[in-house]
Amino acid sequence: MKLSKIGLILVPLLASCSQESLNSTLSVKVKNPANGGDGKQVFEISLPPQYSGWKLKQHPSEWIENSEGKAVLLGAASIAPGKSISLELLPPKQVSNNNVQDRAHAELSVRMGGEWQDTAYSAEGFSFEEVTSFTSPPQLTDHSYFLRYEGPGWESDQMGYRLYLDWRNAIDVFVKTNESVVLPEVGQDGYDSYHNLSSWGGDALKVGKSLGLGALGRLADRNQEITTETRSDSTSKQAVMHFQYVENTEYQLVSNSQLRAEFKVSYEGWSSSEAKADSIDVTTHYRIDAFDPTTHISVSVSEPSDSIVAGLVAHDGMQVIKAEHGDWGVIATWGAQSILADNDNLGLALVYRLDQAERVFEGEHDHLVLFKPSTAFNYKILAVWPKRTTDIQTAKQFEDYLVNKLKMYSHPLTIIN
Repeated sequence: MKLSKIGLILVPLLASCSQESLNSTLSVKVKNPANGGDGKQVFEISLPPQYSGWKLKQHPSEWIENSEGKAVLLGAASIAPGKSISLELLPPKQVSNNNVQDRAHAELSVRMGGEWQDTAYSAEGFSFEEVTSFTSPPQLTDHSYFLRYEGPGWESDQMGYRLYLDWRNAIDVFVKTNESVVLPEVGQDGYDSYHNLSSWGGDALKVGKSLGLGALGRLADRNQEITTETRSDSTSKQAVMHFQYVENTEYQLVSNSQLRAEFKVSYEGWSSSEAKADSIDVTTHYRIDAFDPTTHISVSVSEPSDSIVAGLVAHDGMQVIKAEHGDWGVIATWGAQSILADNDNLGLALVYRLDQAERVFEGEHDHLVLFKPSTAFNYKILAVWPKRTTDIQTAKQFEDYLVNKLKMYSHPLTIIN
């Protein structure tokens, strides 16, 4: 799903700025390029101030504050490649919210009522408080039983994810059985209950020592020769450092609306060794939109580094998919890599900009994308679960789905001049 800022065709041109005198007809006309992707896409609509509160008549829409701090109308529509449609808007008094369902969510919850005992948080029962900002205490580590499902969670109506907010810094997958927002209830009935398939879904991915689905890491030895992808001796493949050496970690919720959820995690003093010779500050910004399992990740770095990678867990026996289109490439896996049941397939994908990637290769535990030295880059991750996504049942169908996504990312919706 590609964010697009859509221009407006106002019918007719209006001189007055008062709501009472505004003409009741307003529309936006958008086009999907012929080489674009097929499917529903979320986009931003910039309206003059006098049209604040107007919404799309027959499509989901809501007002949000975008990344630039500007009030915009967020909308969603499906436009076939090479086609255009005119979307009518209605003034606030005529707007119905019946066509807007809460389809995006992000959160972080902290356990209450206890105390720290070394690196574990001890309390009677499991009572959590949702927070909008959080600084990790120095004793926080894996299985501290302090953060509900161990870190931030985010979801669309299609898929859910979580980030381990400790030294592992890996991304896990929550598959969903329905379109409802489910994360507020996950882990409330026992700390590890989400590891089992339930009525809402479950924690599906075996992360192990990997980065999971698309989390950041750093090459442990940048000067080590990168082996070919076909070598089977894992000891010859490059190891990746997670966040074993970081001075401070902070979480901040950015937005949490019906069609979009965003948060960011900032790391101060991230190094690849105790020597801290290559210490940098990194901020990762996560965004997920409705109608799509894609998470859009933007990264800012205090100084360019030649060792930053994003990793996709490399389970044995999976079918590996690679594709390129336009500005984007993808490395993906397909197969029985869900831990919820035997022979439970899961599709995982890491999408990267071709001009920002140094190389794609296989590391010790992950398929890795090494980013070129830069102070800013972006990439995307997504997962699909065939038990929910009935039209994706084979590796070939997953590959076709991913190529369609690359078309969306490379050729977003545009205004018709």
